[in-house]
Amino acid sequence: MLPAYEEAANLDVLLPQLHAVAKSLTASYEIVVVDTESPRDATPDVCRKHAARYIARREGNLYGHAIRTAVAEARGKFIVFMDADGSHNPNFISSLWQHRNEADLVIASRYVRGGKTENPAVLIFMSLTVNYVFRFFLGLNCLDVSNSFRLYRGDDLRALRLGCNHFDIVEEILVKLVFAHKNYRVKEVPFVFEKRKAGKTKRNLLLFALGYVVTLLRLLKLKYEARREAR
Repeated sequence: MLPAYEEAANLDVLLPQLHAVAKSLTASYEIVVVDTESPRDATPDVCRKHAARYIARREGNLYGHAIRTAVAEARGKFIVFMDADGSHNPNFISSLWQHRNEADLVIASRYVRGGKTENPAVLIFMSLTVNYVFRFFLGLNCLDVSNSFRLYRGDDLRALRLGCNHFDIVEEILVKLVFAHKNYRVKEVPFVFEKRKAGKTKRNLLLFALGYVVTLLRLLKLKYEARREAR
């Protein structure tokens, strides 16, 4: 599942690589690109060219809308989410895949030993801060709570009711999965987060920095709601 927003140039390179990796792992798979509500670039053409399933996100053009649309459309026993900007190397899917029976959720982690990120120092600092604060206050036994490159069990993901509309939906998914299931197993695999290959980021860093406190409060509420539902 690849949420995409004006990522045609990156998808043109990424999709053939994904097919090669997927074919080496399983005989049954699909590649799904979740685009904007209405096409803003050549993404539909690129998907047809490379035999990827094209879906327009529903409800709006925010990241959370893309994730909810993807979850509703996903049909696999296992679901891999990854970015469409080239920062998530498709070859790493094989590393996630090999641990699929050892955990309920496998995360490509920048912050376990052996992982790293190629982002500028300011972005690394912001990410480390957010991850530490979220991990501490939410009580998560996980070093990288915000990287979206993950392998899920499809039924677990489809059972969630997701409400966040921005990039905080990545943390929302983690919180709801961990605290809604007893003995939920999370495994982190060392991963190198690469620089975007083409185009520009859709994140507004100032709004992201100002809004993460609100996000944390929302996730704390979600944590207690998930725990209550699990009883």
